[in-house]
Amino acid sequence: MKVGFGKVCITPPVGFSLVGYFFDRRAEGILDPLYAVSFIIDDGENTFAIVSCDVIWIDQEIVKKVKEIVSKEIKIKAENILIHATHTHTGPLTTKPDNSIYTKNFYVDSSYLKILPLYIAGSIKIAYKNLKEVEIGIGKTKVEGIAFNRRYLMKDGRVITNPFTQKENIVKSIGEVDDILYAVVFKENKKYIGFIINFALHPDTIGGNFISADWPGALRKKIEDKFESDALILNGPSGDINHIDPSNDRTRTNIFKEVIAEKLFEGIKKITENIEFKKYDTIKPFFKNFTLNHYPYTEKDIKKAKKILSSKIPKDTLKYLISLSILNMEKKKEKKWKLYLNGFSIEGKLCILGLPGEIFAEIGRKIREILPFENTIIAQNSNFHLGYIPTKSAFLQHKKNLEINPDFDNVRISEAIGINSSYETLPLACKVGKDSEEIILKLVKSIK
Repeated sequence: MKVGFGKVCITPPVGFSLVGYFFDRRAEGILDPLYAVSFIIDDGENTFAIVSCDVIWIDQEIVKKVKEIVSKEIKIKAENILIHATHTHTGPLTTKPDNSIYTKNFYVDSSYLKILPLYIAGSIKIAYKNLKEVEIGIGKTKVEGIAFNRRYLMKDGRVITNPFTQKENIVKSIGEVDDILYAVVFKENKKYIGFIINFALHPDTIGGNFISADWPGALRKKIEDKFESDALILNGPSGDINHIDPSNDRTRTNIFKEVIAEKLFEGIKKITENIEFKKYDTIKPFFKNFTLNHYPYTEKDIKKAKKILSSKIPKDTLKYLISLSILNMEKKKEKKWKLYLNGFSIEGKLCILGLPGEIFAEIGRKIREILPFENTIIAQNSNFHLGYIPTKSAFLQHKKNLEINPDFDNVRISEAIGINSSYETLPLACKVGKDSEEIILKLVKSIK
């Protein structure tokens, strides 16, 4: 079995918009560089490539272009290329700005969008040239205290995302947290040559106007320095997970990034102390097409949205932004999302799976329970830009929210803190139907 790693800088120029909130932040400097890190595995029969990019999302057009470039030089099936976004909130746009609240009037130069697929493809080419015979070690450990479910049951019966402006009304956190850190470690002649790391946590610890890869970049740097090897960081199902401890009044600072990276690094060192290395012979790639329904809105919702947009309420209020999102969805001709998942397994020991969207932690757990592998790594935000994929129960909680409070606030908002709603199930942030969890879990059962 051969593997290789490649790394290319994709840091944009200062002055570009940073994506992640509901307003335009122009980059004023660089805290740390952004990279596309690639991994290739080849068993002589099958080849599979994974790229992890320090960006908030990956668009289909970029994925398509990367596959076209790579296929001209490397013998690899297009369906065996998985491109993942770590989801940093201090990186650039990877698509042209549109009318959505996340990109409207944002700035990214077209030259960057043209060259980005070339950089990503270049990292794959480097990984291919670096292929080496390796032994593989696979391990996991629990890392607690850095990830929190950000959805809270309130005294009035609603479930609210990040209700930190009304802590006195919090009853309890209502969702799951995935505290498991996974590490796949590769050695050539007893020398470390690379790591694949998987942990589920929203990379939104910094805020501000400086470019950064957030905790995935800080963790990668620690691994590179300590082990003199490459590191591919894959963010796990963390659609409802962030770093904010409700008992701490501080929500974002560069210190959080470093604390998280250090705790995860301690976990990695613990894994390496106990891991067993062995040679494996075969990988088994898989690729599954599927469709998800669009977000469920009604004619009544459309009429209400049009009425709100024609009113004089400010354009940065929750009520206005939800109405705008509903009408943007209504304009789309396709009523289903055409998607796919892909990945590979190694002899029952390991499965690495790429899925689109920001997936709730509970769905991630259920996927691991379904799949017949000792270790399952899930890379969310892969191959598509999709938004949140909540659980069925979260959609039911959203319905209950509307029964308790049928209207949305007129409060002006700039991010998902203080939004006084179930953010992940609003048409503002969610584009898929309430049966999405069921469809995905049924599909995963076909992976053997």
